[in-house]
Amino acid sequence: MSSTLSPRASGLFVCQKAKNVSIDDAAVQKLSYILADAVQEGRLGNDTFKYNSVFPMQLNLTTKQLINWTFLVDAINFNFWTPDGLPKFTVTHGTTTRVGYLGMVAAVNRAMAEGKPMYDATFYGKLSLQDLLQIFRSDTASQMPLFEERVRILGEIASKLEEKYDGCFENVVKEAKDDALSLVRIVAREFPCFRDEAVYEGQRISLYKRAQILAADLDLLFKVKGLPGLANIDQLTMFADYRVPQVLLSFGVLQYSSTLMDQLRKEHLFPNGSEEEVEMRACSIEAVERLVQSCRRVLKERCWGKQEELERAITSVKADFFLWDYRVKHARQLTSVPYHRTRCIYY
Repeated sequence: MSSTLSPRASGLFVCQKAKNVSIDDAAVQKLSYILADAVQEGRLGNDTFKYNSVFPMQLNLTTKQLINWTFLVDAINFNFWTPDGLPKFTVTHGTTTRVGYLGMVAAVNRAMAEGKPMYDATFYGKLSLQDLLQIFRSDTASQMPLFEERVRILGEIASKLEEKYDGCFENVVKEAKDDALSLVRIVAREFPCFRDEAVYEGQRISLYKRAQILAADLDLLFKVKGLPGLANIDQLTMFADYRVPQVLLSFGVLQYSSTLMDQLRKEHLFPNGSEEEVEMRACSIEAVERLVQSCRRVLKERCWGKQEELERAITSVKADFFLWDYRVKHARQLTSVPYHRTRCIYY
């Protein structure tokens, strides 16, 4: 078997061979006008997307502690969907109530407000199942799925941090020389729970949803703190999960076979690494690559900025944040659009 393809190369490779998923380029162009409007209206800036990560700035943590916090949150940022008809994992912290991923972040921040140093690997690595059930207590009867896997992962990442990086994720960033692509490679190599790979048509591919979002979150954190961001952040792809593909499907960018749509409507559980699951995720990467290029062309036609400005203004990371934010803001309208369901630790 040949070497593992990067996420960007994986998206193109799978899209060229996909049997169940295709991309509608006319729909890509239509969506690119909406994205271009957002760029011109200043809706893709750092302040807009600070909401996505919900950095706990009010707790006055040091930059080192915030880096550790970001690593912790992204290590357990996976699989929050609930079967239709059941209540969602929900957390209220202060006056705000969140569900899913944002609920998990709220629970971590609530625990820190209660005096628990959730940014400290020596602390969270020793937490028991009962400790974590208390920390991640839900307002509803629904707990986060794969809860015991999350407990295992916290112990696993804490052990590696203490063994090789003096308990501090900042040292991983230093090993990567503040480079986003290097950071993704190191994280996928050193922390197995981030090693989001599959074999498709005999070729090993990578999607690296959480490793890439970790790099993007850290880049955003640094910029929010007034520090230099990570190099090569523009070389990351979108973060292939199950929600952004849902948004792309709603805009008609992704086209699914009738058989696949029928499976989605019946809440079929796709095995991680299955043909259909890989195609939905990988084609989302390629679709967003095309979306970004189309958006840049639209902005150029509108005489908005020079080429370097266009490349900074809209990247795959910013497009992903925009689409994920769209999903959060239009969750009710999107309930009629099916999404794929998988139980795994990678996204």
